[in-house]
Amino acid sequence: MQITPQRIIRAAGNRAEVAFRSLLRLFIPFDPWHRMPLAAKDYAVGIIEHLNALPPHRRGRVADIGCGLGDILLNLDFEERFGFDSDPAALRAAEIVRRSHRRGNARFAAFSFPEDRLGGLFDAIVMAGWLHGIPPGSSRRGIGRLFADNVRPGGCLVIDTVSKNGYPHRHDAAFLLGKLGGNVEQIGAYPCGRRVWKVTKEPDYRVGPHISRRSQ
Repeated sequence: MQITPQRIIRAAGNRAEVAFRSLLRLFIPFDPWHRMPLAAKDYAVGIIEHLNALPPHRRGRVADIGCGLGDILLNLDFEERFGFDSDPAALRAAEIVRRSHRRGNARFAAFSFPEDRLGGLFDAIVMAGWLHGIPPGSSRRGIGRLFADNVRPGGCLVIDTVSKNGYPHRHDAAFLLGKLGGNVEQIGAYPCGRRVWKVTKEPDYRVGPHISRRSQ
């Protein structure tokens, strides 16, 4: 493997971020898994790249459920960004990351899946890195409600599944997404049998497309 200046800079940045998060965890006891930087989560990088490549009128409002410290959310180029997590410590740390890293505007709030209800419509809802801890039946019911009630026509919902042994639940994407009535596509494949899926809701041509403030 060739060692380039870019690789050296990236490695140094990763070490600095791990050190920052380890120090932050001394004051806010979030799950130690969140010490892992974004660069070490290739599936998260893939989700960011895919969603940021959507046309501007499809990048209005985004919700990241199970946002952790905001690795995905704070790198999304959407007009309005909302991060939800069941861990108050992670939400507190995410707000510090947002401010200290100058990641623009975002709002964070507590949310417990699948019990809680989300308010409003979103162009994208992301649920990545944690669904393997929720039983299949509960996951399907919660995803179905979010897709029906909170995904804007023409918008999408993104999840990941894992197939490697050692995870509490190895979900089948067809079981979770097959009855939603949207267009399901795999948008990424990664180690541990991790697959990233996107299901897009059919546009409602009667009301016209969402008009982004970017284009006004």
